[in-house]
Amino acid sequence: MITLQDLGFTYRRQTPVFSGLTLTIPAGRSVGILGANGAGKTTLLKLISGMIRSTQGHIDVLGHEPRARQTAMLQNLYIVPEESDLPPMTGHAYVKHFSVFYPTFKMDTLSQMAEQFELDLSVKLTERSLGQKKKFLVAFALATHCPLILMDEPTNGLDIPSKAQFRDMIIRHQGDDQTLLISTHQVRDLDAIIDSVVMMNEEHAHWFDLGDLPNHISQVSPPAEGDQVIYRENRFSGDVALVQGQKETATGIDLELLFNAFHTRYDELISTIEQEVQQ
Repeated sequence: MITLQDLGFTYRRQTPVFSGLTLTIPAGRSVGILGANGAGKTTLLKLISGMIRSTQGHIDVLGHEPRARQTAMLQNLYIVPEESDLPPMTGHAYVKHFSVFYPTFKMDTLSQMAEQFELDLSVKLTERSLGQKKKFLVAFALATHCPLILMDEPTNGLDIPSKAQFRDMIIRHQGDDQTLLISTHQVRDLDAIIDSVVMMNEEHAHWFDLGDLPNHISQVSPPAEGDQVIYRENRFSGDVALVQGQKETATGIDLELLFNAFHTRYDELISTIEQEVQQ
């Protein structure tokens, strides 16, 4: 689905956003892209979609080089930007004008989500609030049924009930053969809908299969004597830690804890997982 090989990008006259990024993201996954501000999450989505060109390395997306912007790729990919300048037309008009570019677009899917999100498609898009605009774009994206959908901070501007609706829409409408890449810094917004995660910082990017991860590391609270602790935090409820191997006392792995371990104990975290895989 997506292969990045030694990828790098530098804005003109600035230090590199990242370099040497090598990743393979399989098809049919819901992938969260997590990183601190400035780690390159938005830049990565723009590179994958072909909106900008890499300054180093190679990208393959759906069997295409994104920079070529070929129709065969573009009609199978949709990106929801963090900020968008929507045209002064109604939702109905937008669908009429732009749905034709996506052969797999389904109007009944959009209608279902418009009802769930309480979207009036007869209202001009420029008259909507930020949250309503984001809801419309998310609904349109899922209605395209594209094999690859990219979302940049899709829950920004959504209130708590709307975030719950967003998660429900992803669960209901993502096809088995679709891949979703969702960039966010709001980790807890993605807990229920992603099955894997790409974590990024200035030096590294790594893909974790969240279903397979508990086979190699465990989250325990508190860690027991003799546990091989990879990363530990002191929280209001007590000590919580990521430890090597499977533990009967383990709970589900908290994405925020994993993210903090990735940033502060990268070498130890990755070497522990690789060591467990080899056993």
